[in-house]
Amino acid sequence: MKPKHLHILAFFEQVFLDGRTTFFALIGVMALLHWTWWEFTLLFLAWFTFEGLDYWMRRYWLTENELVLTSGILRRKWRHLPYQKIQNIHRSQWFFLKPFRLEKIAVDSGGQGGERENQITLPVIPTWVTWVIEQKHQNPNTELDVLLEIADQQVAMKSEDFSKALLDKTGDRQDHHLTVKDGKEVEHKTSVKELFLYALTAPEVLLQFAIVFGFLGRLDSHVHVFETISDEVSTKSVLMIVGVVIAFLVVLFIFNIIKTVILYYDFTFSKKDGHLQIQRGLFEVRGLTFAENRIQSLQIEQNLWRNLLKLATVRLRLITDKSGDDEVQRKLPTMFPLVKSKEANDLAHAFLPSLVPEKKPAIKSGSFFQSWAMARNAVVYLGVILAVALYFWLNTYSVMVAIFLLVLGALSGYYKGRVTGTAIVEEGKVLVLQTARLFNKKTVYVKCENIQSVSLTQSFWMALFNKRAHLIVVIRTNDGSAEIETRYLPLQEARAIYAAYQAAYQK
Repeated sequence: MKPKHLHILAFFEQVFLDGRTTFFALIGVMALLHWTWWEFTLLFLAWFTFEGLDYWMRRYWLTENELVLTSGILRRKWRHLPYQKIQNIHRSQWFFLKPFRLEKIAVDSGGQGGERENQITLPVIPTWVTWVIEQKHQNPNTELDVLLEIADQQVAMKSEDFSKALLDKTGDRQDHHLTVKDGKEVEHKTSVKELFLYALTAPEVLLQFAIVFGFLGRLDSHVHVFETISDEVSTKSVLMIVGVVIAFLVVLFIFNIIKTVILYYDFTFSKKDGHLQIQRGLFEVRGLTFAENRIQSLQIEQNLWRNLLKLATVRLRLITDKSGDDEVQRKLPTMFPLVKSKEANDLAHAFLPSLVPEKKPAIKSGSFFQSWAMARNAVVYLGVILAVALYFWLNTYSVMVAIFLLVLGALSGYYKGRVTGTAIVEEGKVLVLQTARLFNKKTVYVKCENIQSVSLTQSFWMALFNKRAHLIVVIRTNDGSAEIETRYLPLQEARAIYAAYQAAYQK
């Protein structure tokens, strides 16, 4: 394949992105220097010429073994990324690019240097280029000339069914609609109804309500609209106040529903030949392709509302420079936005049988001591903070708020103690950790071989009287690490987990 320039639309995107920074720089120059209009015109033309040269000098091409990108004007730079080193492929296609069969991709190797060092970004390229890269990544033995020939044929026919054409040419007649039980090619689509429930049960709504209400309160300090409404309403009915609050919440719910549907529309999670793909979006279709061995852990989440409705969200923790090409949750890409909690384990097992057991693991409920200890800790910590706050703002309203927060903290701690637990499954190869925070229950599946470190901590009293320990598991994530802590576990249970980790490490 000969070196190619990026599509001309990539130049306009580059000008737009760089122009935003340049605009503010020009404003600063105008404020300090008294230049004439023609001097600013020359400066603009010089900048525009530089952008044009930068675009013209940037080229990419595919070889039999690697993707190559060259860029730079005064200082040339060549970046080589072997197909076998590719860890993740991020795809993004705005609706106005789809008729032209163009898209933007970012290919990274999952190294420690961040996006600039380990990622090649190709803005606005033909979709067939991405397909060729994915095929070489998944099966490096496929000849590049064969793939390019198929791509040329499909482009000439104005078709994008590249994979089918490849199957027809190679004679590999695998079924493209296998069921979940076959385990070779599986797919799960999220319905609009599930997205609707996902938006309704999102905890961000209450936070957004508090933020917007507080902002309006500050804004009203000069307008006094709230005071006028309060005077009018107080003469009529308290129900009007409730009605206004409910109407405000309805507007926020509608906003979140629209946002969720736009972001997650046609959400599809699929697996083929050891590679998984996430695709979703209405106006901008986003995709993330990654190898199964990049998954560090799987997490099933249930906030208070979803727990009551027996629903759950499933997310993945990956090694990637750009994991979470996901506007809602960047650190943990979404696997299933919303599924029935009783089906979460079965669905996850269909895609990741080596990580998630066939049967839902039995996690022993936390003892009364765990619940009592966590509720006690919450009350003590909150009590100290609230006592300081009441010292400065002591009135009937603040006392009522303090009591409410203490009760809520105690219940949250008690709930956390009830759900905290662990399990060792898959013959000691997989560790399951379950904990909660602010009524948000999280169940994490992680292979013992993927654990970076395990720590056991004990206070003097825990060691002497209760025979308990805190277990801290460190997992690699992105280019850093994340800690998962389960507190007040029985010492024997914590040691069994540590032993399983040691056994996997020794292998």
